[in-house]
Parts: sequence; C-alpha cells; structure tokens
Amino acid sequence: MQCEIADLIVEVPEAGDLVPRCKDYLIEGTATPDIVIKEERFRKEKLESLGHDLGIYMESGCAFLTDILNFEGTYLHSSAIAYQGKAYLFSGRSGVGKSTHTNMWKKLFGEEVQIFNDDKPALRLIDGTWYAYGTPWCGKDGININMKVPVAGICFMKQGKQNKIRRLSNTEAVQQILPQTLQNIRSPERMLRQLDMIGKLVERIPVYELENLPNEEAARLSYETMRQGL
Repeated sequence: MQCEIADLIVEVPEAGDLVPRCKDYLIEGTATPDIVIKEERFRKEKLESLGHDLGIYMESGCAFLTDILNFEGTYLHSSAIAYQGKAYLFSGRSGVGKSTHTNMWKKLFGEEVQIFNDDKPALRLIDGTWYAYGTPWCGKDGININMKVPVAGICFMKQGKQNKIRRLSNTEAVQQILPQTLQNIRSPERMLRQLDMIGKLVERIPVYELENLPNEEAARLSYETMRQGL
C-alpha cells in the first residue's frame, strides 16, 4: 500500500496491523515511492521474540526511520505537540513523564494543543527549516495525526522536586539526543549520516532540560521558555 509520510511516498507492506495504523496516510495511485519497506528486511528473531504484529510494527518503523536519513531526515523518541503553529518535542527515557507533561499542555492551553505523535515523530530539514511529522509509528496508545509542523524546541525531561529548566549546550544536546534516536543502524555510513543530521538539528533548534513536577506550572514554564528561545 502507498502512503504519504513526512512528505515522502512510502510503500508499506499490508502485514500485521499496519493497514489500520496507516489509514490516515494512505494515498491513491501508483506513484514512484521514495521509500520501500520490504518484509524481507524484517529480522525473524524480532518477529519471534516480540510476536508477529508487534514485530511487524517495530521492524517496519525501524526500516522507515533508517531510510529517512536519505531525505535529510531523522526521528526522535518523543511526545510531539503542536501549538500556535509550532511543534514542541518532549523526550527522555521511558517512564519519565513525557505523555503526562504533554497532557498538561492540553489542560493548560485547551483544544488548540494537538498531540500529533506520542512516540516516534519524523523530523526533516527542508529549505533550512526543521519540520516534525506525525507517523503511523506512534506507540502503544496509537496517538498520532498526519500533520507537518515547524519545530520550535526540544525538551528532555527528568523528574524532580521542583520545576526548573535550562538550555543545553550543543554538546549536551547531542549527548541527550543520541540514546533517543540511534537504533538498529548497522552500517558505518548510515551512522555517520545520522550523526550529521543530529548535528544539523542542534545547530538550528534550541534544546532544553526540564526538571519537573507533574503539574500545569511545569507546562507553562516549558512553553514560555521555549517560546522565548525562538
């Protein structure tokens, strides 16, 4: 089946539960695909260890997010929200409270806030601007919207006893981003390409660390800081 994902034509196999996951990205016609995801690329050991549907989902996502490197793109394991025409990405290790924080934005700012991917938004650099995109690879809750939004900021979260935010240096930002994006890249060439894309990302997009409590004050602090960072 053909889909348009991150402004790219992607050939996705009709396997596992990919058909319902991709329903909002389906396109008609037989355009020449930019990316072709083939089932023969999927690792059998992953399909066996994860279960068929989950394995197909994970392996297809890895294939897409690896191939997007060829199109000035990458991804960040994060919860991505759109507000007032800008995208804000919240990342960090699992369980740190990314989804809780983005839901606090919705409570604070209302329906204008859209969570458009809750796990693996795609990122592409187009004509000097970084854009975040919803993708079908969006985590166990299936939260995603097929949309494209210019990125305003990235925030790495850590639980704390107070709400405090600081901007990271480029070196610190790369150190935070690497564990949340490098997965299953098995060739040195692709690894170098990924590192190049991360370098371009931190050169243009401000990256922060937020020590936070699970409350609306933390949401207001992260928004006001990242808005000023523009």
